[in-house]
Amino acid sequence: MAVGLEDEPGFEVITCQVELGERPVIQRQAPVSEQEWESYINSEGQVMNVDGLKKRIFSGGLCPGLRKDAWKYLLGYYPWDSTAEDRKSLLRRKTDEYFRMKLQWKSVSEDQEKRNSLLRGYRSLIERDVSRTDRNNKFYEGNDNPGLCLLNDALMTYCMYNFDLGYVQGMSDLLSPILYVMQNEVDAFWCFTGFMEMVHHNFEESQESMKRQLSQLNLLLRVLDPALCDFLDSKESGNLSCCFRWLLIWFKREFSFQDILLLWEVLWTGLPCPNFHLLVACGILDLEREALMNSDYGFNEILKHINELTMKMSVEDILCRAEALNQQLAHCQELPLNIKELLGKAEVKSPAPSTDTASPPQPLSPSQVHELDLTDSVSPSQPDSSIEILPTEDTTTSQSLSP
Repeated sequence: MAVGLEDEPGFEVITCQVELGERPVIQRQAPVSEQEWESYINSEGQVMNVDGLKKRIFSGGLCPGLRKDAWKYLLGYYPWDSTAEDRKSLLRRKTDEYFRMKLQWKSVSEDQEKRNSLLRGYRSLIERDVSRTDRNNKFYEGNDNPGLCLLNDALMTYCMYNFDLGYVQGMSDLLSPILYVMQNEVDAFWCFTGFMEMVHHNFEESQESMKRQLSQLNLLLRVLDPALCDFLDSKESGNLSCCFRWLLIWFKREFSFQDILLLWEVLWTGLPCPNFHLLVACGILDLEREALMNSDYGFNEILKHINELTMKMSVEDILCRAEALNQQLAHCQELPLNIKELLGKAEVKSPAPSTDTASPPQPLSPSQVHELDLTDSVSPSQPDSSIEILPTEDTTTSQSLSP
């Protein structure tokens, strides 16, 4: 297999097709039922056989009645080995901690806030985003809805919890389904902090994590479907900037609200490999392969086509495709080291000494940045908040996002 180096340091470009073998047929299982869940709990209230339970959640998801408890484990709020008494004590501590942080911003007077531009900016962004997040969901619809107040307060409190990051557009998309499931401000907040531990790098001003993930997605796609990669390259779409929103907020805008609940709990298991969300993205591209390659689309048309997929895909289908792709890669004997590392199938070696010669990841071109305004990418029936993608050079902070 011939391999060359890409401009992005540390990534390999496959110059000939890897023999992946036949793609397996994947069938999803039934969701974990309440009775099955109870079979994993011992007399002290501890979860037993955590690995086995995670595999079941990955392969079938959870029945709706379980999510309120199970998500607390998946998101690190409840330790898997905690007893029922441990969790009662934990809840008391976390409730006190939450309301202490909430009081910090609640007790700021109007005069104080006039001299605190950062807090004013967070409050303004949060109020604007909350007013446009999942308003078609009954939990958030209408004016003066209690759900909107809870969403607002939890996001403001997160600014006190994580001063360095604060609030960035898109976070409301991540909290909304969690709050909907928890129906409780404190529980939702601590589950949200667990989710943010997984994805907080997506919202950092440097956007290095997002650039790296797009490069990794490109690397995977070059192994899985080099012909599609060549097509996208020929249309100035090879950097996969059209997939930016998918990775930023974990496909929140691409599937129905109920489908997102299933997708996220599957991803939270961490199975079957690290970076499975990238294989989910590959699954979507695989689904749209023929539509893209049999068209005469240019960059703008490809971006439009990808954006118009929102709410039109089956999450079960995409999960089956992603799992099948993972199995193809897992059974391949000639994968490059980069792919093995992405999938957690290679021993991690000590990093080589850093040099000053490596060039940093390159940002998208201004013309491509201009095309990525997510305000227009959300369907009219889905009036969620907009998300600024890869701010232009005159953007001074990650919080100063254009409406």
